[in-house]
Amino acid sequence: MALALTQSKTALAVNLTASFLGIGGSGSLAYAVLAGGAGGTINASTGVYTAPAVLSTDPLKAYDTIRVTDGAAKVATAQILVGTPLLLFCEVIQRELGLANGRVYLWDQKINQPTDSDLYVAISVATCKPFGNTNRAASAGSGMNAEQSVNMSALVDVDIISRGPAARDRKEEVVLAFNSTYAQQQQEGNSFYIGKLPPGAGFLNLSYVDGDAIPYRFRISVVLQYAFVKTKAIDSFSDFSTVQVSTNP
Repeated sequence: MALALTQSKTALAVNLTASFLGIGGSGSLAYAVLAGGAGGTINASTGVYTAPAVLSTDPLKAYDTIRVTDGAAKVATAQILVGTPLLLFCEVIQRELGLANGRVYLWDQKINQPTDSDLYVAISVATCKPFGNTNRAASAGSGMNAEQSVNMSALVDVDIISRGPAARDRKEEVVLAFNSTYAQQQQEGNSFYIGKLPPGAGFLNLSYVDGDAIPYRFRISVVLQYAFVKTKAIDSFSDFSTVQVSTNP
């Protein structure tokens, strides 16, 4: 019987878990994370995957590849994205529109020119502001950590672009992706929020910007809210107290 690998999630944030399950094959199954990826770990017998605590700074290491091997040495693999809420937002759009890797991407200052007539989606942050932050003690084993967190609200621009008519004909699917069942599952599981479009929101036609280079380009903006948490080991943690300073008369 052929061996296949299923997964409960295709993307998740740091420190969270997902389940992988081998289907078919023969004999006992063993799970492993291939080296060179995001850096997560997996229980070799149960298939429970745990994302790394820290994201890689290398964008090429955003994915972990999971391998399952059966008793006859047959193998099957699957990938999982580990990323920030912004990357998870991109993954929601990619999955819901059925786009291949590389067709939904983050950009800054310059949009990559499409090389074919199919659909591309470029995501950028127009504005980003904090609306609350904390700094508190958090025990960890025998030591003590300072856990800092800040809530962020980002206005995200979503550009739908194509050389052919795909952007014109499929731009509405992007709006449907914001409120899809998968998007809701990802928001609940990874603690971020895609805001509802306000009354009067619509697509801005930017097709004129690049002229003949990109005949179709439409933009719609949505609010993305998330929390950023940082934990740092400290020697002690106490309230600030007045320090008496001696000065020369």
